[in-house]
Amino acid sequence: MKKLIAVLLLVMTALALRAGEETINYLTSGGKTYFCQKVRSGLFCANIVTSDGFTLKIPYSKVDSYFCKGKLYERLPVIYEGAAKGKTALMEYVTSRNGLRLYKYCEYGECGDLLKCNYQPAHLQVVYYVFKDGEFYLLVDCKNAATVLPFFGIKVI
Repeated sequence: MKKLIAVLLLVMTALALRAGEETINYLTSGGKTYFCQKVRSGLFCANIVTSDGFTLKIPYSKVDSYFCKGKLYERLPVIYEGAAKGKTALMEYVTSRNGLRLYKYCEYGECGDLLKCNYQPAHLQVVYYVFKDGEFYLLVDCKNAATVLPFFGIKVI
C-alpha cells in the first residue's frame, strides 16, 4: 500500500512538473527570428504573441519557417507534375537520417479533368519529399515508398 501511494505521488509530481514546462515557439520571416509564446495559424496570416506581449500578424507568403506545438515547418520548393515553376510551400519536417530530411506536404486540390468526365471534388492530397542540404533529392511515391519510408524508420502497412 505504501509503495502504491509513493508511486502515485511520484507520477503526480512528474505530471505537474511537465505541465509547467513552457515550449518555445518561433517564426522566421525576412531573415528575422521572432521567439514567441504562441503561434496561431490563421487562414492567410500567422499571428504571434511575443514575450513582450505584442501581437504580430505576418502573412504566410513572407514566413520562411516556424515551430509550433512541437512541429517544424520550413519553406521548400514544391516539385510534382502540374506544379507551377518556382512554387514554394511550408512543409512539415518529419524526420532525418544520414543528411537526408523527410518532409510532408499537404494540399487540398482537385484531380482529373472536367471535360473528360473524370473530375473528383477537392480532397486532401499528401506528398512526401526527401531533401538533402536544402535541395530536392527524391519524391516519395507508390513505387519507392516501401523502401524509402522504412529507411527513415516509418512502418509501411
